[in-house]
Amino acid sequence: MKKLLCLAALSVVLLACTQELETRLSDVESRLSKVEDQVKELNSQVSLIQQLLDGKYFVQSATELADGSGFKLVLVDKAGNVQEKTILKGKDGEAGKDGVSPSVSVKKDTDGNFYWTLNGAWLLVGGEKVRANGTDGEDGKDGKDAPATQFKVEDGKWYVKVGDGAWTYAGEAATEVAGPIASVDASDDAVVKITLSDGTVLELPKASVPVKLQILVDDTAFANMKAGQSKSAAYEVKAPAGVTYTLDSYEPEDWTVTISKPKDHKGIVSISVPATGKSAKVLLIAGGSDGSSYVKVLHVTVEESGEPAQDDPVVLQEMVDAAAGSIDLPAGASEVVFSADWLTLSDGRLLVSANDTYDSRLAVVTFKAGEKNYTLTVMQAQKDAIVLTDNTISVGADGGEVPFVVKANVAVDAASDVAWITVVPATKGLEEKPYVVTVSANASTEAREGKLTFSSGELKQVVSVTQDAAAPVVPPTPVSGDFVLLTDASELQEGDELILVNQAKNYAMGAQNSNYRSRVSVTVEDDTISEPGDDVVVVTLEGAEGAWNLRTSDGYLSAPTGTKNQLLTVDAVTDYATWTISVTEAGLASVVASAGSRTMLLYNSQSGNERFSCYAGTGNNTKEVLIFRRASTPAVPVTQYSELGLYLGSRQRLYAAGTDQYVRSYDGDALQFVLMEPQAKEQVRLSGFTTGLGIGDPVTVSVEWKKDKTLVLDKEYSMEVLKEEGGKLWVGDARGRGVIIRK
Repeated sequence: MKKLLCLAALSVVLLACTQELETRLSDVESRLSKVEDQVKELNSQVSLIQQLLDGKYFVQSATELADGSGFKLVLVDKAGNVQEKTILKGKDGEAGKDGVSPSVSVKKDTDGNFYWTLNGAWLLVGGEKVRANGTDGEDGKDGKDAPATQFKVEDGKWYVKVGDGAWTYAGEAATEVAGPIASVDASDDAVVKITLSDGTVLELPKASVPVKLQILVDDTAFANMKAGQSKSAAYEVKAPAGVTYTLDSYEPEDWTVTISKPKDHKGIVSISVPATGKSAKVLLIAGGSDGSSYVKVLHVTVEESGEPAQDDPVVLQEMVDAAAGSIDLPAGASEVVFSADWLTLSDGRLLVSANDTYDSRLAVVTFKAGEKNYTLTVMQAQKDAIVLTDNTISVGADGGEVPFVVKANVAVDAASDVAWITVVPATKGLEEKPYVVTVSANASTEAREGKLTFSSGELKQVVSVTQDAAAPVVPPTPVSGDFVLLTDASELQEGDELILVNQAKNYAMGAQNSNYRSRVSVTVEDDTISEPGDDVVVVTLEGAEGAWNLRTSDGYLSAPTGTKNQLLTVDAVTDYATWTISVTEAGLASVVASAGSRTMLLYNSQSGNERFSCYAGTGNNTKEVLIFRRASTPAVPVTQYSELGLYLGSRQRLYAAGTDQYVRSYDGDALQFVLMEPQAKEQVRLSGFTTGLGIGDPVTVSVEWKKDKTLVLDKEYSMEVLKEEGGKLWVGDARGRGVIIRK
């Protein structure tokens, strides 16, 4: 009995040891397989770097993979051939428990050439540095390529080989191997930046070669087929801009090749090998509308098999949109097999989940229906997207060109809503599409905003473009000129000089005194200030109507940010230092700040508290001010104009022949003119004229101006007849205001 117990215990121990050994062996095999894949990636990236340095390929675009593990590159060679390549991100090599991971990089030497480095030092073979780029040819001869550099892991050790040389020991192998490329930035329209894992940055010219007509197919999809078998793969056509194309195929007798109709230049190609088929070539042919052509050769390898060949399956293809949907299988479908996790089977239907990725995807479904076998290839379109790198562009007043990158997997149209912004494309996963946004210089002292719209069908993304205002042009101090009482705020223009005066017309605004402005004596005669005096503060008007800024010699007038009655002086324009100005016919001016709780600039006449400051509203002692204006430019008399219309400084409206109407009506001996009434959306009515007007006669011109039934202006002006010529009458005043009508 004891012997049996001992044997049983020994069996348990042996079983446990065997299981542990199998686990360790499995773990070793898994690690070795992982290292082999990583070494393959390392060698692939090393080869790519050499080809890029030699100018054999250029990067057209670089798109980060959805999981962040690497990039999909679109490469173009000198002939315009395109290929896609996926690379996994490298990182700094770290010591493994059983070895080291070499950090492979390149470095530019003093001779201007790049050489390989290993773990931060020059990679030396036979005591010589190994060049990463080739040499230029001389006297018309071809240059010499750099020797191919390869790495391998063997018996737990690192080896490196250069060209046809021998494998050289490079260190004990680690369980983690990193490729040299850490990131790729192709957002610039001329340069691609490749950052290596040691921080080295390679700046290489971006692809500028026009893409030629080409068909891209994964050749390996049709390797190791069996007689009587069908397989499918995705294809993509690259074509020059504006070139359409047709697709065809050439295949051995009894073979079947089906090419689906392309959607967004993508589709499915399916190949069925007959029961007696052997390895062969299949040709895919593209013919371009520009007369170009391209032939893609697919090498189909058919394995020998001792199993009897089955009947050729029926080949089906379905292309579906990115949205969730379903595909009906033939009645009686059975033995349905597929591996895609985005397909499910329900009651004889394939349910297709929505594709939330930016790449199309492919799945093969096999099933039986009746006596026949079926192979169904399903291709689901990618999620179309336009992704902005930023949704704002800020530009200085001088304007210029601004590089801007849009990520998209669809053709993108770009449009601007204003004439001073233009955008030009510099050229699926998301592909970076560089644009150049050109902004004209802003001559105005008012900032402006426009919009860029990037669209594709119903997809739309909008970028706001803001441009700074031009620096205000400070007019020279006039040596002469009177300040005249302002009775029409529409006359105000940038550069005007203003004096703020109380309603009694005996005090003007003076210098800053703590948190308000003092008062100083001023002389007003016939609503004119001829000599203000040195202590009177002259305000220069900046900005535009509805958003004026009042600049003095020491800053900008500003309402307080708090709740106290104050009038401040600040260095920079803010909402508190931005004002609206309206004026009654009597000259009472409402000067109101855009922000704050004390926004009205008033004069306080209370004894001992006399000052100019800001208040919440008018009161017994706080009243509106008067504004006396000296125009920044001399008034242009209305006689200098020739077109029929209304001339009121910044408010002008000319008569547009063919669009506007010109109506004259009589009321006794009075005339009323409707100068403009286009489509009844705008009306400018002028009255106050008589039939016997002559040069020098006084006229009180009444103006009623409506836009979309909204009253814009309803005011009377004292004018006189200035000129009569060619059936026209010029009526105006000394300030340049006036009208030109038919007599």
